[in-house]
Amino acid sequence: MKLHFKFLKHILFIVIIWYIVFVPLDCLEGMNPIQKELSDFRFSDIYFGHFNEKKIDDDIILIDIGYKSNEKTRIEITNFLNAVNENYRPKVIALDVNFKYDPMVSDAINDSLFLALKNNNIAMFYDLKKDNNQWLKDKSEYVNIDYSVISEGYSNCLVEKDTFGVLRFFQPYVIDPIDQTDTLKHLSLVIAENYGCNINPNLMRNNKTMINFSYFYKTREITDFNKLEIFKDKIVIVGIFKKEKGLPLYNDDIHFTPSNKYYLGKSFPNMYGGEILATIVSNIKENSFVTYYKKLSYILNIILSLIIYFLLLYFKTFFPETYGTIEILIKFVLTSLFILITILFVKHNIYLDFTVVGLVSFFAVEFVGPIDHVITKIESRFTKFKTNKK
Repeated sequence: MKLHFKFLKHILFIVIIWYIVFVPLDCLEGMNPIQKELSDFRFSDIYFGHFNEKKIDDDIILIDIGYKSNEKTRIEITNFLNAVNENYRPKVIALDVNFKYDPMVSDAINDSLFLALKNNNIAMFYDLKKDNNQWLKDKSEYVNIDYSVISEGYSNCLVEKDTFGVLRFFQPYVIDPIDQTDTLKHLSLVIAENYGCNINPNLMRNNKTMINFSYFYKTREITDFNKLEIFKDKIVIVGIFKKEKGLPLYNDDIHFTPSNKYYLGKSFPNMYGGEILATIVSNIKENSFVTYYKKLSYILNIILSLIIYFLLLYFKTFFPETYGTIEILIKFVLTSLFILITILFVKHNIYLDFTVVGLVSFFAVEFVGPIDHVITKIESRFTKFKTNKK
């Protein structure tokens, strides 16, 4: 029973320190170090970054526009759209491009582009922003795009914090809080529907869906007009996709994802937004999203963390001479076991997040002794204070 009281004292001490140190930081956006590290790294990243064997999705082709002047880019997009739609019509052409106003581009070039865009197999993105409890569409600045002909959807994922974090989830749709009949869909859903995919009904009930980064795609230059027949009945995504040594060459619309091989202290984001869009479309087509059991993960992490800490305290109290060996076993064997379990689950599109208990297994061994020492000191001072008071 004495050990039980000791365990409760340790837990109480940890909870008090947590509230004193981390809760105030949590109120300041992006300053909670625990939250930031957990956002930057999860055990699932080890699977997607190193063990996952990606497969090609031949239904989706990425078209790289490069990084050129607005005038040249618009001419090349116009030429590409006219060429493929004339004889080899894709099912969907999604443009991950924003046509902002540029006085250096002539009206003739813009008019030719907008005429090429006036086609019902075109899908365009907009950013979705919330203002005064209402969703607003931040579209291309050009109002003469005929939005009654083309399809459109928002491209921002809505579930990740802007200040930090790896992009793991996306929100498939939102319902405007003011106009309850207005359902706004993510661009990936719009593309998949236009392609003729069967949408899993569960996807339309989820506010947060975990992306399976298990796909890669063929990429072509927008000026390559050889064998245009490969585009027939395909999904074509037009945007910036240029890479160098496997990493994005440009800084526009780039993101950290779980497929990044560098977890902590990442040097550079590893995917363009257009690649993530393609990945989500592949997930919808193949119904291969990762099912994330958030509540179960939360409960398991608490229970297992308490059990591990209790075992550490038990061995530290009754077997101090062998604690060093126990420390190594728990620190490395248990942590490796939780990583392995996570990888096995994710491989089967199931995610139970054991990151917290894994970190507890690794770091708690260093804190049991110091915490026990501090608690003993506090009790000693408190006992001495009571004795002097009498």
